[in-house]
Amino acid sequence: MSHSRRVFLGVAVTFVAASAFGAAPQLQQAPAGSPEPKFPDDTTTRIPPRRPDPRVILKQNQEEIKKDVARLTETVAELQKALDDADTKEVLSLDVVHKTDEIEKLAKQIRSLVRAN
Repeated sequence: MSHSRRVFLGVAVTFVAASAFGAAPQLQQAPAGSPEPKFPDDTTTRIPPRRPDPRVILKQNQEEIKKDVARLTETVAELQKALDDADTKEVLSLDVVHKTDEIEKLAKQIRSLVRAN
């Protein structure tokens, strides 16, 4: 076995042993007559974290949906105008491709917000 492996294994075994001996006093049970153990960092009971109000989340989602639908409507109108103005029999403009990508992205975003409700 190479020297570096021996050193690594020695350090690892030492660390595991130190961890085990350091954790042993914590694993011992408290006497039956003693009060409940207190938290080491404070003496008060811990308050569980608050859950966000579902009504607030639904309201925020609804506002985002309305905003996204308005933007989707604008983008579709712009796409329609671009298609009407351009001769698309031979080549589509890059603007048309970007608008269709944006429409797809907005539609997916709206769908995910609606499903979350």
